[in-house]
Amino acid sequence: MPMSYRITVVIPCYNDGAYIEDAINSILGQTLNDYQIIIVDDGSDKSTKDILKRLDHEKIKVYYEANKGVSSARNFGIALSESEYILTLDADDYFEPTFLEKALDILETHSDVAVVGCYHYLVSDRKIKHVVRPKGGTITNFLTKNEGLGNALFRRSCWEQVGGYDAHMTTGYEDWEFWIAILAKGWRMEIIKEPLFYYRIKENSRNMKATNFHDLELKSYIFNKHFNIYSAHFKRVTLRLLKNNDRLYKRNIVLTQSIEYRLGRFLLTPFKKIKKLISIK
Repeated sequence: MPMSYRITVVIPCYNDGAYIEDAINSILGQTLNDYQIIIVDDGSDKSTKDILKRLDHEKIKVYYEANKGVSSARNFGIALSESEYILTLDADDYFEPTFLEKALDILETHSDVAVVGCYHYLVSDRKIKHVVRPKGGTITNFLTKNEGLGNALFRRSCWEQVGGYDAHMTTGYEDWEFWIAILAKGWRMEIIKEPLFYYRIKENSRNMKATNFHDLELKSYIFNKHFNIYSAHFKRVTLRLLKNNDRLYKRNIVLTQSIEYRLGRFLLTPFKKIKKLISIK
């Protein structure tokens, strides 16, 4: 594989045979042609491996390793690259054709930018449900919320600077931690204010499991790992958390005073009484 490409697109793949070709085609259809694609199979099932073995394109190279998680797969793929810039792409998502061209132009004209992302669509069954508009910015924007997305173009030197993705983070939020590590070095993330990416919503996806079952655990890990950063921004972080708490409190008041909520409580009252009588017996 030629070493002259400026961008390496790293695609970790775990049992995503049904979607991987959409991801690949979204790269092969880019208006910018200066890239190579490295796919890292992260211990997928046979059906996915069969699809990967059929891939035949001069820009694509497939590597196989045992299942170690997305962070390890990304690190593995990036380590194999020689390019100046890296684009990470999950195997079940895909980009608009102009993303690479627009993102590379920003990195080459703004020396303080480490990462370029974009607005993105949430997609279910190929139907657009919502547009997400992350803010990007500096480290202060990322301490209480991930204002980026895991699929973005960044400088390979930044990956080296922070020691890569944290391979211990196997249940999610590894991209958030990675951005914090990079931006803490004084870099900035730029967001293209166009929806140039499609994020596929899937039941029981890794990100959904992270939010539903591991949220506190993962946030605590990030906080403890970067405690010095949070300490340096203690006042800003605390005020932001207080504002978030106030917003949730007011939202809860609106909810509990709504007609739907009170009607629901009224309809459930007889069942609660029956349950109480049964428990007494």
